Amino acid sequence: MDSSLLGKSEENGLAFGAGRTAMDKAMVVLVSLITSEVPLSLTQLSQQTCLAKATVHRVLAVLQAHGMIVRTGDKYSPGGMVQGHHGEEDGLVALLQSHSTPYLVDLHQMTGITASISILTGGSVKHVNQIFGHRTPRLPGTASSSGAPSTAIEQVLHAYQVGQDAERLTASAVDDLSEIRRIGLAHVDDSVHKVTSVAVPLSGTHRSVALALTGHFKKVNTLAAAKALRQVAFDFSRALVAYRAVMKPFERAASPYLEVVSPRRPNSGT
Repeated sequence: MDSSLLGKSEENGLAFGAGRTAMDKAMVVLVSLITSEVPLSLTQLSQQTCLAKATVHRVLAVLQAHGMIVRTGDKYSPGGMVQGHHGEEDGLVALLQSHSTPYLVDLHQMTGITASISILTGGSVKHVNQIFGHRTPRLPGTASSSGAPSTAIEQVLHAYQVGQDAERLTASAVDDLSEIRRIGLAHVDDSVHKVTSVAVPLSGTHRSVALALTGHFKKVNTLAAAKALRQVAFDFSRALVAYRAVMKPFERAASPYLEVVSPRRPNSGT
C-alpha cells in the first residue's frame, strides 16, 4: 500500500487497530485496491488489511454494489468512478447511468412519455440514460449542440453552464437562457424533429445536468410534465445531498465524483 495514503488513513483512525467502524473497514479495503498496481484477491486483501476474510467479503459486496470496484474472476480492482485516469466526464456519465434509472422510471410512469438525463460533452448533448415506451420518442445517444440551443434539454444545459456560451450566442438567446435560469424550466415544441420536450436542471453534481421529458409534437401536457420533473428532480437532488454526507470519507480517498451517487429511490407508489 502506498505509504502516504496509509499514513493519512492512520491519522484518520482508519488503519489497523481496534474500534474501527464498518465505514473505516470499507475505507481500508478501498484504499488497498486503489493503491495496488494489480487486481487483488480476497485472500490478498485480507492479508493486507488485517481483516477477516468474512469481513472483507462483506465490504467488497457493498463496494461492488455501488460500482466502486469491479470483479474479474477472483480478483478485485477499482471501478470506473474511482480510477484516477478517468476524466470528470467519464466519472459523471458512469454515475448517472448507474443511479438515475429509478427516478427516470418514476417519471415515465407518471407521464407515459420518454424520461431522460443528459449532460454536455464537447459540442454535443449526451443522453446518458433514458426510459421510453414502444410509442414514445427515443433519443439518440448524442446530439449536436453547435448552434443556439434548440431543445429544452439543450436550453437547460446551456443555461446552467453559466458564462461559457455567451460569446457565441445572440443577445436574444442569452436573454432566453437567463429566463430559464430564473424559472428553472425549459419547454420547446420542436417542429423539425416533431417532438415536444420539457426539462429542468438537476442540482448536486457541480456540472450542468438536465432531467427531461420528451413526447410527440404538441402532445405533451406541459404543466403535468413540469410538475413531475420538479418533484423528481427535488427527490433526486435531496438524495444526492444525503448520500454525499454518508460518502464523505470515500470522496476524500477515492473520487470527487461520488457526490452524485444516489441510493435507489424508495417506492413512491406512483
